[in-house]
Amino acid sequence: MKLGCAYFGNRIVRHVAEDMQQLREQGFHYVVHTFSEFDLQFHSGTMKQIVEVTREAGLEAQLDPWGIGNVFGGEPYSNFAAQNIFEAGQVLDDDRPVALACPNSPLFLEFMEGWIDAAAHAGPEALFWDEPHFHSPDFLGGRKGRWGCRCIHCRNKFETQTGRPMPAVETDEVKAFKIESLRSFLEILVKRAVDRGLQNILCVAPHIGADQVSRLWKPYARIPGLDMLGTDPYWQLLGRPVEIVREYALAIRKLCDEFDIEPQLWIQMFQLKKGREDEVGQAIDLALEAGIRNLAVWGFECCSHETWSRCDLPEDGWRIALEAFRRASEREKKS
Repeated sequence: MKLGCAYFGNRIVRHVAEDMQQLREQGFHYVVHTFSEFDLQFHSGTMKQIVEVTREAGLEAQLDPWGIGNVFGGEPYSNFAAQNIFEAGQVLDDDRPVALACPNSPLFLEFMEGWIDAAAHAGPEALFWDEPHFHSPDFLGGRKGRWGCRCIHCRNKFETQTGRPMPAVETDEVKAFKIESLRSFLEILVKRAVDRGLQNILCVAPHIGADQVSRLWKPYARIPGLDMLGTDPYWQLLGRPVEIVREYALAIRKLCDEFDIEPQLWIQMFQLKKGREDEVGQAIDLALEAGIRNLAVWGFECCSHETWSRCDLPEDGWRIALEAFRRASEREKKS
């Protein structure tokens, strides 16, 4: 006789509970749990259990619309974008549709409102709005040399706002329109979340220079009900020196101070190259020196459980991060 059993390891709640207890003992205060379209369709009850064991461990639970519509950051494929490519998908400047939902699509907005309701039912303290974006040629699902979106919703909205047809080239006016479109999309989502008693945290990917943060990200900082604004300067992913962490930390802190919201900064702990693990400690110190007091790492144990995102030496990277956080905590206690 042979026996077999399917094992969905990332959803065994008792192991999640053990990990949450470990994180609390290691000094963490909150955990961002990814809540993808797949989870929404098949694991909503399990996500509620995961939130419960997170809070039982003494941690704040946040939920992330990971990869939803391919509009929010994350590797998961989007069933919504694939099924609604003509009704709600983005259209690039070559007039070809792409499997990314458009933030100006009423159908996608309706879908996201349903996601918020499901997330609120799971019982977290906050929602983490993860890198919302239009088409990016350098991001997952992007096409090199192309820009978007020029779907009917975007073209109609642009013409209504400006009195002119949307240009076929991505002018500065078009770029500003896209930022404003994301802002208005997020404003609706944040309001719905606030109405359900949830806090709201926004992370914007650093696709602009740190010197442009104060000017270009100001519309996001103005969103009513936003509690926190952050960014994630993943230096190794971007092919930049670790010192850029200080630049973005200073920029995001300055912007948040202006609008009296809390700044947050994410530290890269995925795809770290062998021999460069010490840069994690440097990044943490640079962020703290810039005045950031809310730091987060992506992700747990240097993503050792994920083939694509795992670090070369995850045990070393995780140990270095914990040591850096411990040193910082000791300094705060003495001051």
